[in-house]
Amino acid sequence: METKKAFDLKEELYGLDQEKEVKKNTVSQADKLIKIASNFKLFHDDTKEAYAFVNNEAIKARGSQFKQLLAKGLWQAENKAPNTDAIYQALNVIEAKAIFDGECIKLHNRVAEYESKFFYDLCNGRTVEITKLGWSIVDTYPILFKRYPHQQKQVEPQKGGDIQRLFNFLNVKEKKHRILSLVYPISCLVSDIPHPIFHSWGDRGSGKTTQSVVYKRLLDPSKLDVLITPRDHGELVQILEHHYLCLFDNLSSFPNWLSDLLSQACTGGGFSKRRLYTDDEDVIYQIMRCIGLNGINLLISRPDLMDRTILLHLERIEPDKRKEWKILLQEFEAERPYLLGCFFDVLSKAMTIYPSVRLSNLPRMADFMTWGVAITEALGYKAEDFIEAYQANIQSQNAEIVNSNTLAQAVLNFMANKDKWEGTVSEAYKELSDLVTVTREDSTFPKHSNKLRKQLERIKSNLLDYGIKFTIADFNTGKGVPISFQKIEKVSSVSSKRTETNHINDLQAEDTFKIPEDTHYVCSGHNPLKNNDFEDTEDTEDKIPILLEAKCNQCIREQTCMLLPGQSALCGGPF
Repeated sequence: METKKAFDLKEELYGLDQEKEVKKNTVSQADKLIKIASNFKLFHDDTKEAYAFVNNEAIKARGSQFKQLLAKGLWQAENKAPNTDAIYQALNVIEAKAIFDGECIKLHNRVAEYESKFFYDLCNGRTVEITKLGWSIVDTYPILFKRYPHQQKQVEPQKGGDIQRLFNFLNVKEKKHRILSLVYPISCLVSDIPHPIFHSWGDRGSGKTTQSVVYKRLLDPSKLDVLITPRDHGELVQILEHHYLCLFDNLSSFPNWLSDLLSQACTGGGFSKRRLYTDDEDVIYQIMRCIGLNGINLLISRPDLMDRTILLHLERIEPDKRKEWKILLQEFEAERPYLLGCFFDVLSKAMTIYPSVRLSNLPRMADFMTWGVAITEALGYKAEDFIEAYQANIQSQNAEIVNSNTLAQAVLNFMANKDKWEGTVSEAYKELSDLVTVTREDSTFPKHSNKLRKQLERIKSNLLDYGIKFTIADFNTGKGVPISFQKIEKVSSVSSKRTETNHINDLQAEDTFKIPEDTHYVCSGHNPLKNNDFEDTEDTEDKIPILLEAKCNQCIREQTCMLLPGQSALCGGPF
């Protein structure tokens, strides 16, 4: 006969077994959340970021919106809220399934091109499909868009508008400026090409912010019409990733890091940052964005960014022509659907013109130039109207760079009464330094002679537009590194006419370097204008190792080969 103690122990063990059996048959919250997620298409993009396809929208698997969706699904099924651990465990599995089992799909922000068609995301589950035959709003489409919380639904575009009514809201009066102010926003609907930065500036009350707001609401409506100056590199990259059209308002300064990053972002660049809570994992961004900025003063001075910019100076609006902001926005909102429809009309017509546009010796923003000609003709203007407007803009860019660059001013003054000058880098640096007064804050004039090459290269195309060409050797003759300045015929950045054969001559931004017949050069094939590591040291250019002259039987045109003391020919040729 069992004692009571033994009986109680047996009952306890039996109860534990039953509890284990119940737990074994119980589905965990994490498993339930994974099952809820299986109702959606899981996939990853080309940077291995996990997504779920929900209501015609790509949602990040790790994002708060998808977490809320899972929590809602569990609450609807069981009236229970998932605990934090369950969500964390479920997301690990969901992310793995999306990356390893899901397909790779490229995602787009607001605008996309697919099979010779353009698609514009209305952010309401529908898109505008633009073809050569016209445009229409469609519910199904072959590409996916990613969306961010700040983005707003676009109004439904309407046909029958007048695109010139856009200037009821823009303070732009001159014809050439109006053409650029129309071509630029319409070109932003063309995805995957570099777009110039649209930079307007002028006095207070000149309509700079209004223009930015109008462009933003027409192309990429957002709760943030305009953006303030980002504080650092990481913040700017995130802003660029989240906005298709990034418009920075009322800038007062423009640091070099911002200039460099925007130069990459408007033509296309890859950026990365450390993933949160990891040591070495990266979040990768591949960005090509449409960018605009405005301020009271002209902000851009660096040639590399200026070459990618459309400049528009705005005059102060006369008091009797001002409107209250609220009234102006009401009038614009009434017109917005029709203006947007006009944009799509023009783009559709430009798509038929674009294949026939042929330009030779293209400027730096070649894709924009080509599409600009097509859009201009679709607007009803002549191609030459856009070319002349764009040429005038490039000339104003060049003038602004030269006027704000101390080194460029020094070179122009130095060559004012000369056709040619030859000497060494050290001699040139001394001559140029004597012509200017350089402040500590001035970064446009080199602090040492060994930085002269690098600074001159930055303004090479600008000096060519003023008819001055320079040549710097890649060797030291013993007396110094040879340099020469020479006056040439001015190089035109763009032509002023489109010919009937669709060829535009003299459309170039930079002069092609040719080795003069009497020049001694290094047989290794170094470009005499190429920057090298010598300028990255504190040594002067005169300390570059001296090269000796010797006759080489293998060099082209029997040039003299420059040798380091005690070495054989750099080209390997016999003597």
